[in-house]
Amino acid sequence: MEDLYRYLVYVFSTLLVLLGGTTKVFDKRLGVSLRVLGFALISLYSSIAIENLFARVLAVSSSIIAALVTIYTTNYVKFKYGFPYLQLLIDAFSLSITFTFVSRYLIEFVTCWIIAELIGFVLIAFDWLIQGAREALEAGVRYLLVSMVPADITLFTLVALTGVEKAFSVNIASIAPAIQGSSILTILCMIGFLAKAAVAPLHFWLPDAHSLAPAPASAMLSGLMVKMGIYGLYLLTLYPIDVKMYAYMLMVCGSITAVYGGLQALAQVDIKRILAYSTISHTSVMAILLGFYIGFNSVEALQAALFYIVAHAFFKASLFMDSGVVEIIAHTRDIGSLGYISRLYSLESTTALLAILSLIGAPPLPGFIAKFTTILSITSKLGTAFSAVVLLVVIAIEIALSVGYGAKYLLTHFGSSAIRVPLRGGLEELKQLTLPILTTIIISIAITAYITLTQLVVYAQILLFIVALSAAFLAIILYTIYRSQKVFRVDESWLGGARP
Repeated sequence: MEDLYRYLVYVFSTLLVLLGGTTKVFDKRLGVSLRVLGFALISLYSSIAIENLFARVLAVSSSIIAALVTIYTTNYVKFKYGFPYLQLLIDAFSLSITFTFVSRYLIEFVTCWIIAELIGFVLIAFDWLIQGAREALEAGVRYLLVSMVPADITLFTLVALTGVEKAFSVNIASIAPAIQGSSILTILCMIGFLAKAAVAPLHFWLPDAHSLAPAPASAMLSGLMVKMGIYGLYLLTLYPIDVKMYAYMLMVCGSITAVYGGLQALAQVDIKRILAYSTISHTSVMAILLGFYIGFNSVEALQAALFYIVAHAFFKASLFMDSGVVEIIAHTRDIGSLGYISRLYSLESTTALLAILSLIGAPPLPGFIAKFTTILSITSKLGTAFSAVVLLVVIAIEIALSVGYGAKYLLTHFGSSAIRVPLRGGLEELKQLTLPILTTIIISIAITAYITLTQLVVYAQILLFIVALSAAFLAIILYTIYRSQKVFRVDESWLGGARP
């Protein structure tokens, strides 16, 4: 009976979302309201019904981000494409990812996973379908071969090891597939999840896929879809795997990719590729934390991984949506041709600044809690494991690299380039794109405050002091930037004439 209620809620939510995305109402208040209500119902029910904390946090975060991305998509398609077909694809993609996290049985998990993969391919190849962009098709095919095929092999291996009856009837956290400590079966079960999370050796599908997909799709791919791989890696920690091999493989592969992704992000000139390589670096840190959790029985590392997942989901979704706004304004993603966005549209630049500060781990933003708990969990084992020292060095390098490419991304908004394009359309229209991004950041800050007060009670006093002090400084900086850009807009000539 409980499953019946669950299916009724999810079917009803799906109908609301898909009806709200139809071409007749997708851009009207009714359509937007239906979609947001559908995702809100999933979030509410998941927060109540899902027992596993890891799955519950992912499901709730996914549905919240999906609701904000669907609002963003409504306005994005008007600016970028002029037709509504992307809306239904994004909504269906969001639903399939969210239902992957809320799945109770393995067969549900596999079904939703495959649907998400197929829709993901269509979204990555979307510009090829409508504009004939060959590079989008190539990125889609690479995604199929390097991400989807290994993941499907892993999924069907789990089904085979579990048995069809258990796949339909036993909770996914309790199925205990017949791996029995086998190294070969452990690798076979984890390789597909590593590929989906874009951790070496199957990481190279991600940069093209995330950079060539439409901005809302990139936000979902980077913010949420790679978390499917992390969730799969977490589920394996509940099964009878070869623990030692699994832990060290995650830590070694994660360490290599964390540094590689950060270095590659520093070398990019396309703003979406900066964010894409950043995703590789960050998801690798999550994999390191999972490896550390199972290898050293560190509950703190699992907690840190969960915080990191939530923080990354929100700030990376925000930044990919920001890249879409930049592309609409400037008609380019080349950072060398940008640098003036703050002088055209300071609200968007302020929003991007908040997201980047979260990415680099500045308080009082979510990235700070994620990196604080990450360092804390690893340092707790410094006296007992040499590998903890190595991992701490890797994390320190990753943080330093994130500061570097985070600052580079900000050159998009606060660089020194002369203004090269007029601002087409009024600011009021662009605000329809910015408000969902800003809301995403505000919600992530609220979640951070909740985590600080409820989950980090031991460190609550010092964290609250740091957060309060940092928030005051941040407010002054943001106000100063906003005022300076406002004065600039009034005083500067606009291509020889009056500013719009």
